Amino acid sequence: MGETQWKSACQNLDNEVETLMRKFSLPHPVALYFAARGIPGEQIRDFLNPRLAALSDPYRFPGIKKAAARLWQAIQNREPIIIHGDYDTDGITASALLSLVLRRNGAIVQSFIPHRFDDGYGFTPESLHKALNQYGMCKVLVTVDCGVTSCDAVSEAIAMGIDVIITDHHEAAAELPDAMAVINAKIYPELEDLHVLSGAGAAFKLSHAFVKYGRENNLGGFTTQLEEVLDYVALGTVADIVPLQGENRTMVKYGIEILRKQFRPGVRALIESSKLRNELTPSDITFKLAPRINAAGRVGDANVAMSLLESDNIVQAYHFAGELENYNRIRQEKEQEIYQEAKAKLEASHQLQEKYALLVAGQGWHQGVIGIVASRLARDYNRPTIVLTIQGDHAYGSGRSVGSLNLVEMLSNTADALERYGGHPMAVGVGLLTSRINEFHEALEKEVRKNITPEDLAEFISYDGETELEYLNSEMFEYMKMLAPFGHGNPKPVFRFNQLNVCKCYLIGQRHTRGVVANSKGVEMEFIAFNQLPEQFIGRRMDVLATPQLNNYYNVERPQLNIISARYV
Repeated sequence: MGETQWKSACQNLDNEVETLMRKFSLPHPVALYFAARGIPGEQIRDFLNPRLAALSDPYRFPGIKKAAARLWQAIQNREPIIIHGDYDTDGITASALLSLVLRRNGAIVQSFIPHRFDDGYGFTPESLHKALNQYGMCKVLVTVDCGVTSCDAVSEAIAMGIDVIITDHHEAAAELPDAMAVINAKIYPELEDLHVLSGAGAAFKLSHAFVKYGRENNLGGFTTQLEEVLDYVALGTVADIVPLQGENRTMVKYGIEILRKQFRPGVRALIESSKLRNELTPSDITFKLAPRINAAGRVGDANVAMSLLESDNIVQAYHFAGELENYNRIRQEKEQEIYQEAKAKLEASHQLQEKYALLVAGQGWHQGVIGIVASRLARDYNRPTIVLTIQGDHAYGSGRSVGSLNLVEMLSNTADALERYGGHPMAVGVGLLTSRINEFHEALEKEVRKNITPEDLAEFISYDGETELEYLNSEMFEYMKMLAPFGHGNPKPVFRFNQLNVCKCYLIGQRHTRGVVANSKGVEMEFIAFNQLPEQFIGRRMDVLATPQLNNYYNVERPQLNIISARYV
């Protein structure tokens, strides 16, 4: 304990905390949370009580009203619509969401989910023709979670008399496709507050515009309750690791409530096969639900996951959920095998001592799991990491960033060494010639060194500030519930508690500790410390970093500290 650095989010917040406590009647830890995260006072009430009615007008998107009108026209004229999705959770949920809204309003709609290995990522001329061969000719094609760089595919579709509507959230290239509408907040500076949207979030905005236009023009949509599809938005948003800020946080908050109700057979079967309780959290999506949905696209057929989410038959849904379980087992085995091999390669090289950016490549590594391996390695070593699979003369890979480093931006400055790249600031995909791997690594290392310092690579735990055990009362825990949902962009609060004495502790499981601590004023509180043994605590006085939480045991809630790190004093 104590090896990792502790880093306070901000210094000298006392005056600001006192002001927030007085003005908004907030408990000290809650005021500290807002002060440390730079959330201004005028936003606090909306943050504590987010409302769906406060979601922004979808018509803010240029071209979205025209897109909505075209979808209603297709319904009136009985013109087939194809939705072109993606094979990850975000793309699958976005497809399921939009197809459900359109179908409920009379659309003839089919969803095409490309195959990771047969079709590759994105909307391409090849995937266009495959979709048309599968479902027949259409008059309208909508992309979800892809398409913003698909100029060739859009041009080909237009030449065939197909109107294309793009919904996406990935970074755009210099040239935009000549689509009827490009619904991607990132290409419009005036929509900066929506740059955090996921693919499912962008699809929701189109759905919102569609329903709104239908109601305004007496075309339909009157029975469509968009709140009911927020479970799809929650799954896609959390799975894609976009920030739980702004409208994302609102949609996920309400979406998780819909998930908990499990009124959709596919969702119920997925939750049950994941062995989750009703009190779902974003963490459950990240570590339980999304991996199972993603597993289909990684090692099998993503259409199985799509069929699960769209299923309205519980028996059928259990069948699809069982298939996802099998895919997930295969995924876990392949992932662990490659992770161990990749880690051994890195530790045998000098990269860990010399490089700011890590790159590891293996012959024939399974392309479907290398993104997860990259994520694990980036987390292990706190460095941006690229993992490549070599397949003959070409290498394909995934990368994950750390901190605030924009990996897409780094790749844009190394594009000469790449055949293709794309993605998000924190997660990217690349393709290049095998012969240029070293050249690419050198170029990437150069770019990364321009943007981060050795201090940025040091392992540290960030905390919101210092508080006291006596502030952790029932009122504070009610506020904690209001601060949720927690996840990327809105992590759980971590506070520093000083001079705590360990009154008792004991082992639970094989490697965890439960016990009681007390401060100098005699205030006691239970604690839990995962992956830390009792001998690290017995008879100690310590400063700790911990998250206050309620432990629900046999339907009785008891406050406790979840100790993340401790230092002896």
